[in-house]
Amino acid sequence: MIVYQHRGLEGLEVWHGLARHTTLFQLRDDKPAYYAGLAEFLLRLHAGAAETANGDPLAPAAGFERLLITGGEAAAIPFPHTLLPPDPFCARRGAQAIWTELGWQRPIAIDLGQTHMKLITANENRAFKRDLPFGRAALPEAEGRDRLLRFIRTALATANECDGVVLALPNRINAEGEAESSTYPGLYGPLEPLFAPLFPHVPWVVVNDAVLTARGYPPESNVKTLVLTMGFGVGAALWHA
Repeated sequence: MIVYQHRGLEGLEVWHGLARHTTLFQLRDDKPAYYAGLAEFLLRLHAGAAETANGDPLAPAAGFERLLITGGEAAAIPFPHTLLPPDPFCARRGAQAIWTELGWQRPIAIDLGQTHMKLITANENRAFKRDLPFGRAALPEAEGRDRLLRFIRTALATANECDGVVLALPNRINAEGEAESSTYPGLYGPLEPLFAPLFPHVPWVVVNDAVLTARGYPPESNVKTLVLTMGFGVGAALWHA
């Protein structure tokens, strides 16, 4: 297993960002309040004054010079930004960049999203509707992990033999390959023992899903660039010197 890292690119934990006296996560079902809160949070982030409920470090994003957003509803954010094409496979460019870096000839990428899992190969894109409930209906941890692995195996069965896998997860992942929790039950902690049985004979990379998307949009001239991925909620990655 390789924990993907790229110089000048890092993920940011903004889902628990504080705005309107609560977190963005708590605001997600009230869209007007959510977008107003997100705009408020972005202003604070730019000023170096943003905070999260978990005390996550956000200082590197202060003074960001450009904001890129991918997601169909992003236009509701009253904050200057560039809207990327509303492509459900927006991570493809990032996957291709990693494939090229690693020299793989028959690669695939699995982007584990909140509503769909996307399978990206050199020749096609495919989506599989999420098969794991979350929130109050979430499965017990062990059962959730088992179903998640079956879910990914189903997608892999549709792909031709490959020589490398990029696995993008909706989690923050540290340099040791340990993931924080997500809406997928049981998807946290050390990732090597969880996913290694799926890829016994090929190299594989784990990466945060927002980082994967951002990898496909490197800035010009080292402009500090914040990339937001909008969908179920919001993910973020930062390009900086």
